[in-house]
Amino acid sequence: MPKAKPDQVIVHRIELQEKERELLEPFVKAKEVEQYGKTVATVAAAGALGVGVYVAWWTTDAMFGWMSKAGDKLEEIKGRIDAYDEQSDGQFSDNLKATSPAARLFMALNGYGF
Repeated sequence: MPKAKPDQVIVHRIELQEKERELLEPFVKAKEVEQYGKTVATVAAAGALGVGVYVAWWTTDAMFGWMSKAGDKLEEIKGRIDAYDEQSDGQFSDNLKATSPAARLFMALNGYGF
Protein backbone atom coordinates (compact mmCIF):
# COMPACT_ATOMS: atom_id res chain seq x y z
CA MET A 1 0.00 0.00 0.00
CA PRO A 2 1.47 3.42 -0.93
CA LYS A 3 2.40 5.88 1.76
CA ALA A 4 0.20 8.93 2.21
CA LYS A 5 1.78 12.34 1.63
CA PRO A 6 2.35 14.39 4.77
CA ASP A 7 -0.29 17.00 5.49
CA GLN A 8 1.76 19.03 7.98
CA VAL A 9 5.37 19.98 8.71
CA ILE A 10 6.70 19.93 12.24
CA VAL A 11 9.87 21.91 12.96
CA HIS A 12 12.01 21.02 15.97
CA ARG A 13 14.37 23.71 17.12
CA ILE A 14 17.12 23.54 19.71
CA GLU A 15 18.21 26.80 21.19
CA LEU A 16 21.31 27.23 23.31
CA GLN A 17 21.56 29.64 26.16
CA GLU A 18 24.70 31.65 26.93
CA LYS A 19 26.08 29.00 29.32
CA GLU A 20 25.75 26.19 26.75
CA ARG A 21 27.44 28.32 24.11
CA GLU A 22 30.33 28.99 26.49
CA LEU A 23 30.67 25.25 27.10
CA LEU A 24 30.75 24.48 23.36
CA GLU A 25 33.24 27.21 22.46
CA PRO A 26 36.40 25.19 23.36
CA PHE A 27 35.21 22.32 21.13
CA VAL A 28 34.68 24.67 18.20
CA LYS A 29 38.12 26.24 18.70
CA ALA A 30 39.72 22.77 18.90
CA LYS A 31 38.07 21.79 15.62
CA GLU A 32 39.38 24.97 13.96
CA VAL A 33 42.92 24.27 15.20
CA GLU A 34 42.63 20.70 13.92
CA GLN A 35 41.61 21.90 10.45
CA TYR A 36 44.45 24.45 10.33
CA GLY A 37 46.88 21.74 11.43
CA LYS A 38 45.74 19.39 8.66
CA THR A 39 46.12 22.16 6.10
CA VAL A 40 49.62 23.05 7.28
CA ALA A 41 50.63 19.37 7.30
CA THR A 42 49.38 18.90 3.74
CA VAL A 43 51.25 21.95 2.48
CA ALA A 44 54.41 20.89 4.32
CA ALA A 45 54.17 17.36 2.88
CA ALA A 46 53.79 18.73 -0.65
CA GLY A 47 56.79 21.00 -0.13
CA ALA A 48 58.87 18.13 1.26
CA LEU A 49 57.91 15.98 -1.72
CA GLY A 50 58.97 18.74 -4.11
CA VAL A 51 62.30 19.19 -2.33
CA GLY A 52 62.84 15.41 -2.36
CA VAL A 53 62.20 15.18 -6.09
CA TYR A 54 64.53 18.10 -6.76
CA VAL A 55 67.31 16.55 -4.64
CA ALA A 56 66.88 13.21 -6.43
CA TRP A 57 67.02 14.95 -9.83
CA TRP A 58 70.07 16.99 -8.84
CA THR A 59 71.86 13.90 -7.47
CA THR A 60 71.23 11.75 -10.53
CA ASP A 61 72.23 14.59 -12.82
CA ALA A 62 75.46 15.14 -10.89
CA MET A 63 76.30 11.43 -10.72
CA PHE A 64 75.21 10.18 -14.14
CA GLY A 65 74.66 13.29 -16.26
CA TRP A 66 71.16 12.16 -17.23
CA MET A 67 69.75 15.61 -17.72
CA SER A 68 72.49 16.72 -20.05
CA LYS A 69 71.72 13.71 -22.25
CA ALA A 70 68.04 14.63 -22.26
CA GLY A 71 68.94 18.24 -23.05
CA ASP A 72 71.09 17.07 -25.95
CA LYS A 73 68.18 14.99 -27.28
CA LEU A 74 65.84 18.00 -27.08
CA GLU A 75 68.33 20.14 -28.99
CA GLU A 76 68.63 17.41 -31.63
CA ILE A 77 64.83 17.25 -32.01
CA LYS A 78 64.62 21.04 -32.28
CA GLY A 79 67.36 20.97 -34.93
CA ARG A 80 65.46 18.37 -36.95
CA ILE A 81 62.24 20.39 -36.76
CA ASP A 82 64.10 23.50 -37.92
CA ALA A 83 65.72 21.59 -40.80
CA TYR A 84 62.39 20.16 -41.94
CA ASP A 85 60.80 23.60 -41.63
CA GLU A 86 63.47 25.11 -43.90
CA GLN A 87 62.84 22.40 -46.50
CA SER A 88 59.07 22.80 -46.42
CA ASP A 89 58.81 26.59 -45.91
CA GLY A 90 57.29 26.25 -42.41
CA GLN A 91 54.66 23.68 -43.36
CA PHE A 92 56.23 20.91 -41.27
CA SER A 93 55.74 22.64 -37.92
CA ASP A 94 52.19 23.65 -38.88
CA ASN A 95 51.35 20.06 -39.80
CA LEU A 96 52.99 18.80 -36.63
CA LYS A 97 50.93 21.20 -34.50
CA ALA A 98 47.73 20.10 -36.26
CA THR A 99 48.29 16.37 -35.79
CA SER A 100 49.47 15.91 -32.21
CA PRO A 101 48.57 17.62 -28.94
CA ALA A 102 51.89 16.41 -27.50
CA ALA A 103 53.77 18.01 -30.39
CA ARG A 104 51.79 21.22 -29.91
CA LEU A 105 52.78 21.28 -26.23
CA PHE A 106 56.43 20.48 -27.01
CA MET A 107 56.64 23.19 -29.60
CA ALA A 108 54.93 25.77 -27.37
CA LEU A 109 57.37 25.02 -24.54
CA ASN A 110 60.37 25.28 -26.84
CA GLY A 111 59.55 28.64 -28.38
CA TYR A 112 57.75 27.71 -31.58
CA GLY A 113 54.50 29.36 -30.48
CA PHE A 114 50.96 28.29 -31.29
